[in-house]
Amino acid sequence: MDKVIVSAMAAVLASATTVFAGEPEVSNKQPVPPPAPPPTSFFRAGEFDVGAFATYAKGFGENFGSVGEHGWGGGGDLSYFPWLYGGFRLQGAVMNTIPGDNNAGDVKADVVLRYPLDTIFPNVHLAPYAFGGIGGVFTQSGTFGNFVTSDFQFRNHGNRENNILGNAGAGLEYRFTPHIGIFGETDYSIVNQSRNNFMQVNFGMRYAF
Repeated sequence: MDKVIVSAMAAVLASATTVFAGEPEVSNKQPVPPPAPPPTSFFRAGEFDVGAFATYAKGFGENFGSVGEHGWGGGGDLSYFPWLYGGFRLQGAVMNTIPGDNNAGDVKADVVLRYPLDTIFPNVHLAPYAFGGIGGVFTQSGTFGNFVTSDFQFRNHGNRENNILGNAGAGLEYRFTPHIGIFGETDYSIVNQSRNNFMQVNFGMRYAF
């Protein structure tokens, strides 16, 4: 009988404890979501690019001896970006120069600095870039033509050698995919102490491996 009484008292005490304790406490703290991954850029470190472009060149200075008064043509480039924001490029072009209907070409080795905007804005796969370097300009038969301003005729004045150049410029590249893009750029080349300087504008496509 005593055991029955003790069991009943224990049951009553347990019920009372539950009533006074109330409902189980629920934490107000929400789980913290993990940080979002950084935007995926269409431009990558370690990529190798191949480009092809149409080009227009405009001569400046006193002689127009590099590309004539102006020239039209095309070319290609090879680039390697060991870093996301910087790399190296070798570029060459061939042009038909006017007046004179001659041929001219240039080769340039550049350091390229770029800033992919999709590292900040995920859907803007655009990268402005700047470049500069050295190279050479080559004319038909290894000579330079002289545009004589007094009678507006294009003449060859001796077997002047091809010249080295220094260049600097800027451009924009847009990627449709991580591999395919288009670009436009312009640069200014200093040749023969400014006597045969020219500006070159390129527009074309690139494929990134």
